[in-house]
Amino acid sequence: MTSEGQFIPVHVEVLSFASLFNESAFPLAVDTYQRGFVWKDDKVRQLADDLSAYQQEADPKPPYYMGTVLIHRHADKEKRFLIDGQQRITALCLLHCQLKNSLPTHCALSYSPKSARRIRAAVEVLREHVCIPDSGIFDQIVFTVISVDRVDLAFTFFDTQNNRGVPLHATDLLKAYHLRAVEAESVARKEALQTLCAQRWEGIQRGTPLMSHDQEFAQSLFAKFLWRARYWTGQRMSLGGHDALMEEFQQHTWKSEGDPATIPLYRSRHNRLGTALTLRRDGHGEIHTNRISLSPKAEDLPFAIRQPIHKGIGFFLYADKYAALLRRLVVDPNDSVEVLRFRKVYEKLVMANSLFLREIFLLAAVMFADQFDDEKLWEFSLWLDHALGAIRLEKQQVRYEAAQNFFKQDTLNLLDVIASGYRPEQVIAHLKANHTHAKTYSDETIEPGKGVQGIYKQAVLAYYGRIDVTSLNGKHTWIDTKLKEGSA
Repeated sequence: MTSEGQFIPVHVEVLSFASLFNESAFPLAVDTYQRGFVWKDDKVRQLADDLSAYQQEADPKPPYYMGTVLIHRHADKEKRFLIDGQQRITALCLLHCQLKNSLPTHCALSYSPKSARRIRAAVEVLREHVCIPDSGIFDQIVFTVISVDRVDLAFTFFDTQNNRGVPLHATDLLKAYHLRAVEAESVARKEALQTLCAQRWEGIQRGTPLMSHDQEFAQSLFAKFLWRARYWTGQRMSLGGHDALMEEFQQHTWKSEGDPATIPLYRSRHNRLGTALTLRRDGHGEIHTNRISLSPKAEDLPFAIRQPIHKGIGFFLYADKYAALLRRLVVDPNDSVEVLRFRKVYEKLVMANSLFLREIFLLAAVMFADQFDDEKLWEFSLWLDHALGAIRLEKQQVRYEAAQNFFKQDTLNLLDVIASGYRPEQVIAHLKANHTHAKTYSDETIEPGKGVQGIYKQAVLAYYGRIDVTSLNGKHTWIDTKLKEGSA
């Protein structure tokens, strides 16, 4: 309070780890918009090593400073939510439990089952590694603690603090930025919409990465699929690094006009009549024109992958749709014959190919499914694999540039052909006209099963049932035969 009795929304103080939990009756918790615990063993081990080394220093020694912690003090929920610093605080809580056999007072941190696996791993590291003789360390660890009482102010602090060089991934910054951008005509509706958006985002983050070398699904979704789908046009095949993602999905997003919970719609295969969409509190969408009610299923959202993205709710709905579409193609239970046949091509053929070629196969497939749904998805996947397989047969080492050049050096960029196509036959005709690769397949002399090229060749022979031959000569005709057998 000021001397005039006015409320000061921001409070800054230096607190020890122990005081952080004891200074308020409100427990310390993690809200729904936060990502889970993601520290790997080496981070936990490094923290334990640093604290052990600190304890061995001669007294008197300065406090062990661990940076800034940002807290949203929610009076209605009677909790203090960690906005920034939860990875450090969680690791220290695990250390507290290891040294004192209990969590700190007023600790209400809770996580998803996926985070629980990481937490169990961190506990094992601490159990085997901790060499801290004095549990008084928790009075020596100190933070600069910033406390705010409004959630929008919390998002503002998080966004500005972490956008100045702290190495968070772009998706963490985008989440905070667009949660802050959610607006509504009342505080209650705003918080309800923010909770819905946070829940959708949490669902995306919980997704299992489709590529073995990726750590998080959300990062892969934006860097390898959405950004490329939007920016790989014509001959432009630029890299989608941190700055590029922030520019496209934050700075280039649009502010909605009128009702802030209503997002403009654009004409596409998914939308012929709607002009706007309102997100309701129950999670359902309502399309303006004839007020057509949508289910809360993300894949039903009437968006197009290259459309403008609107700040706040629009960003979260857009991300949720394409996360759901990608999972629908590859991992989620499905009874569509076309999707199941597509999935078999991916699992039997594409998974035997280069990692980089797998990425662009899924990129093109997501755009195709977005444009044409399941129609001729299997046929498209066979011809796309045929085109990418030729790259594998020609190159023992397929680098990122080779995969990138598949779009760049094509007669027409395949992604542009898909995005502008009206019928799936147009896309398939493009592949058949420009990617028969008859000479590549007829001239190959690779031994099946030997080396990376041989592994792919063996997978092709097995998929098409050509176990009696050792050559891929005439493979393009096998596709037509396979399609006829499938339709019989």
